[in-house]
Amino acid sequence: MAGSRLRSAAAALAAGAVAAGVLVGPGAGRAVAVEVCDQALPESAVVQDVPWPQLRYDPPTQVWPFGTGAGVTVAVVDTGVSATHPQLQGRVLPGTDVVRSGPADVDCTTHGTALASLVAAGAQTGVGLRGLAPDSTILPVQVTDDPVTDPAAEPVDPARLAAGLDAAVAGGAQVVLVGTVLYGDVPDVAAAVTRALEAGVVVVAPVGDGHDDQRGNRPDPASLTPYPAAYDGVVGVGAVDRSGQRSRGSQIGEYVDVVAPGGDLVAAGSTAQAVHSGTAFAAAFVAATAALLVGSPEVGLPSGPARGPAVEAQLVGTATPAAGVLGYGAGELSPSRALTEPLSGGAPASPQGYRPPPVDEVAVARAATEQRADTLALRWAAGMLAAAALVVLVAVALPRARRRRWRAGAPAPARRVERDPEFVPGDALFRPPPLP
Repeated sequence: MAGSRLRSAAAALAAGAVAAGVLVGPGAGRAVAVEVCDQALPESAVVQDVPWPQLRYDPPTQVWPFGTGAGVTVAVVDTGVSATHPQLQGRVLPGTDVVRSGPADVDCTTHGTALASLVAAGAQTGVGLRGLAPDSTILPVQVTDDPVTDPAAEPVDPARLAAGLDAAVAGGAQVVLVGTVLYGDVPDVAAAVTRALEAGVVVVAPVGDGHDDQRGNRPDPASLTPYPAAYDGVVGVGAVDRSGQRSRGSQIGEYVDVVAPGGDLVAAGSTAQAVHSGTAFAAAFVAATAALLVGSPEVGLPSGPARGPAVEAQLVGTATPAAGVLGYGAGELSPSRALTEPLSGGAPASPQGYRPPPVDEVAVARAATEQRADTLALRWAAGMLAAAALVVLVAVALPRARRRRWRAGAPAPARRVERDPEFVPGDALFRPPPLP
């Protein structure tokens, strides 16, 4: 299997192990076993630019003032996580490798390391990448040697996935990021998810990268249902590119709760950074946001089995709506809104009857006195204004009347009434006057 690994067994075999490529560390004669990968890791190079998801979320001003994930452990259930990566040193616990029964702090594919970096990568001079929850701690749990998010890939062993979920809970994780997809409903995995949720653990998983572009925006067939994303209580995450459009391959179905950046983004590589794509990386941003919520007392999350649903409701309720439907879920993840807005989906407050506000008798009496005083003042002002108007009217009208020879008490001259002329017949005009 590509990416398979050989792990040295014991310090007692240190001499032989060195010849096989296992290093012996200094200090008190203690041998440090270092895993050897049977193939070269993918190349990586330092990327100085700030990745586009960070530019979109603006963590220094929009997220970290409200929470950094301090005190929260995020389990990455995938291919292991490299504890020696420069941006993850001191942030990765030994973890559990359920494939070989050992620690999981080595990653021969860089897939799990990349996921962990999006959650908890620390600052490094000359590197733009930072984890969204930089003060969180990573618990690596290896369940496969190769990342599986495509139905065409060799499927992950369901028994290992179930054991990995249990190991994450036993290791003290408050958030579990599943980086792999199982295309089939397996009772053992479903039971492990239920146990995690009942323990108050938030479970986040990708919805898979198996969508066929020839289907357009139609939902994927039931045979491609991704688990554990499709289980109730698990936050299923799809991927979008920097334009906000669904990433190629991101599956479509009712199991998509939210979407997050997952196309052509920068994350950790073997020793530096590399470009990655896929719904697993989108799920890493959601898991990091869940860690921010869990680590922020101001959010007021419940404890126990109610925590997972509360976090899911908050992530869904504060997502930025997108143009699509099934392929985008409730919309795109918004870490700042998730941290600063009241919890979504909480139980409504108990209704209470109307209670009149308390009455201050002194204040009421004072207000009544002031109102009466204001009324009297208003009436006095209105009377003064009317008197002034009358004086002005007399002062203007009297001189004008005198100029017109107006005399008080003199009768007005009689008006001459003109009579209409009487009708005179025409012959009367020529008739001689009557004799006296």
